[in-house]
Amino acid sequence: MDTLTGCPVLDSLQITGNRLSCLLAGTKLERLKINHYGHTDYLNTVTVSPDGSLCVKGGKDCKAMLWDLNDGKHLHTLDHNDIITALCFSQNRYWLCAAFGPSIKIWDLESEEMVEELRPEVVSQTSKAEPPQCSSLASTDGQTVFAAYSDNIIRVWQVSISTH
Repeated sequence: MDTLTGCPVLDSLQITGNRLSCLLAGTKLERLKINHYGHTDYLNTVTVSPDGSLCVKGGKDCKAMLWDLNDGKHLHTLDHNDIITALCFSQNRYWLCAAFGPSIKIWDLESEEMVEELRPEVVSQTSKAEPPQCSSLASTDGQTVFAAYSDNIIRVWQVSISTH
């Protein structure tokens, strides 16, 4: 696992291959163990929603799987066309940002639709060089996305998508 971000209520997290086990904070008698199955390859990233109710994990199988941490149920699977390297929840919208390769997709979790795809402008790239890969994501206000890339640049996007 490369990253874990999000929720202070998480007491323990164990990832083994394509399995995720969570122990939620509480007394020893109140601990809840959740096993999440479903990925067909290794996990790269796990994040927990700001309110601690949702968990999403992504990895080499090009899928982001969303889980309800309160009851342990699988909610959605969002398919991508490349390995998922980073995930983050919006702080004030029901959105999920997922990085794969150089791109970032923003998903509306209620409609399960992609609302935006962000791609960096790369000025100095030779034809043989791979495009920079996104390795970390953050969104503190739900409108600004911060992304760290393998070319040592942090890119910042202002996302203003109208809702109908």
